[in-house]
Amino acid sequence: MDPRPFTIGRTVLWAYCSATLFFLIAPIVIIAVVSFNDTAYIQFPPPKWSLRWYRNFFESRQWIEPALLSLRVAAIVALAATVLGTLAAIGLVRGRFPGRKALEFFFVSPMVVPSIVLAIGLYLLLAPAKLVATPTALVLAHTVVAAPLVIVIVGAALRTTDPALDLAARSLGASYWRALWHVTLPGILPAIASAAVFAFLTSFDEVILAIFLGGPSATTLPKRMWEGIKYEIDPTLTAVSTLLVLLPVAMMATAEGLRRLLSIRLRQAE
Repeated sequence: MDPRPFTIGRTVLWAYCSATLFFLIAPIVIIAVVSFNDTAYIQFPPPKWSLRWYRNFFESRQWIEPALLSLRVAAIVALAATVLGTLAAIGLVRGRFPGRKALEFFFVSPMVVPSIVLAIGLYLLLAPAKLVATPTALVLAHTVVAAPLVIVIVGAALRTTDPALDLAARSLGASYWRALWHVTLPGILPAIASAAVFAFLTSFDEVILAIFLGGPSATTLPKRMWEGIKYEIDPTLTAVSTLLVLLPVAMMATAEGLRRLLSIRLRQAE
């Protein structure tokens, strides 16, 4: 068999993958380089290197306050979405009742509904309760968006675990909740941790719901960035963008380390 077509095919595939990777990474690298610019304009390459815009971010109330609000909202959303999504996933995967598939589709529907439609619906729902332009509205809206991710991730983990372990615990005298706490949850703990990270990042990066439901007293960091792009050209945006890229990378690396540690401990416990 002539190996040349295979070699040419591999070469084309590697060239295509390399070009795709370059076009995906190049804008991020350019933004990161521009963030160290010392001039009052966005220039590439920077004529002079400086941490000026990073200092401006951490020293400016109009930037640091939205960032702190985003962190608080995302932390609450991660906790709420993880608890609700995990319980829903357990009920959907392990439960046997009529309409289970329809209920599962209903729970994950916010993932497929356009964000603008979801934002309008939540605005009409929360406005009569006078929750619009409050952090509470952001927490509720972001939980609606983040919980389906938890359901999908935790549900996938539950489908790969053996339900016979729960039945064995129940047959040995454990109650349903005791078997859930000591058998089911430890087996899917790495998936729960990963789901919590994704829920946090989903809330932290969300902008459309923040525009509709936020206000002067509930301005998140993505909304502040959107306003900065629309009304002004502030080089601080490049520093914020770089930090927003580093945040999920750091969180995913931490989650992966915790997942491996938990997996090792679970294998040792077995």
